[in-house]
Amino acid sequence: MNEYSNLGKVIIRQIIILTTLVILVLLSGVFYYYYFENFSIEDAFFFTAITISTVGYGMPENLSNGGKIFTSILIFAGISVVLYGVSTITAIIVEGKLKDFLKRRRIRRMIDKMKDHIIVVGAGKTGEYVISELIKEKEKFVVIDIDEEKIQKIINLFENTPIAYVIGDATEEEILKEAGIEKAKALITTLSEDSINVFVVLSAKTLNPDLTIVSKVTDVSSIKKLKYAGATTVVAANEIAGTRMARLTIKPHAVNFLDIVAFGKQSYRIEEIFVEDNSPLTGKTIAELNLAKNYQIMVLGINRNGEIYFAPTGDSMIQANDKLIILGDKEHIEKFREFAKL
Repeated sequence: MNEYSNLGKVIIRQIIILTTLVILVLLSGVFYYYYFENFSIEDAFFFTAITISTVGYGMPENLSNGGKIFTSILIFAGISVVLYGVSTITAIIVEGKLKDFLKRRRIRRMIDKMKDHIIVVGAGKTGEYVISELIKEKEKFVVIDIDEEKIQKIINLFENTPIAYVIGDATEEEILKEAGIEKAKALITTLSEDSINVFVVLSAKTLNPDLTIVSKVTDVSSIKKLKYAGATTVVAANEIAGTRMARLTIKPHAVNFLDIVAFGKQSYRIEEIFVEDNSPLTGKTIAELNLAKNYQIMVLGINRNGEIYFAPTGDSMIQANDKLIILGDKEHIEKFREFAKL
C-alpha cells in the first residue's frame, strides 16, 4: 500500500469515527426521550441537540428522575465527542496531515491527466540530469523514488517547475500504475543497482509492452539481462565516460562539436521527426523540400523500418512512417516539425 493511500485512509477513518460517534450519541438521545419520556420526534431531536451542544435552553418540567440522570450522561458524552473532534481536527492540521494529503491529491490529479509522458525512476544524480533535460525539452514526466528526501531535493532544485512524483519502490506494479505506466510513452531507469533496474524493466514491460525503456547500467555484463528483460536501449555510464575522455584527448575539437549538438551548449539539436501518412513530406525528395534554405536544417539520416540510411542524397524520397534524423537550431526544428504535421 502506498503512502498516499495510507495518509488518505487515516484522515478518512478519523472523520468516519467522529461522524459515527456524533450520530450514535444523537440517536441514543432521540430514542430515549421519544420512548421513555414520551417526547415527540421533533422535541426529542431538539432536546438531544441542545443537550449535546450544552446550549442549555432549560429543563422540561415533566422530565423524570431517570431522564435527568440520562441527560447528565448525555451531556458528558456530548462534551467527550466534541473534545475528541477538536483534538482530531487539531492533530490533522498541526501534524500537517491535511496539507500533505491535499498536496498528494493534487499531484495524483496531475498524473491522472497525463498521457504519453515519461517516467523517470531514480532521483539521484543521474536522475537530476535526466529531469533537467526533460524540463528543457518541455516534456511531461513523473519521478519515482523510494527516498522522499531525494524527491524533495528535486523539487527544491527545480522549484519553478511543478514536479509530479510517486514515492515508492518502482519494482512494484502498483507504484508504476500510480505513475501512469499504462499511458506513458517511455521509462528511464537510473538506479545504481543493475539487478533492481532489471526488475523495474520487467515490471514496466509487463504493464505496457509498447513502452520505450532506457536503462542505466553499471556493469556491462548486465546489458544482456536488461535487453532480455525488455529494455529498448541500455546506457553504460562508465563505458561512455571512459570513451569520451579518450576521444577528448585524441580528437578534442570533434568531440566538443558533438557536445554542442548533443548536450545543448547552444541551441543546436539532433532531433527525430516522424513522417505521418498524410504529412506534406510524404512522397517528396529531400531536394524538393530544400530544407537548408527554407528551414536551415540538415537531414543526417532516415530511419526506415529500423534501418538507418546515413547522409541521404537530394534524390532520396521520404516515405510514410519514416523517421528523419535532422540537425539544426531548436527554433527552426520546431517550425519544421509543425510543417511536417500539416
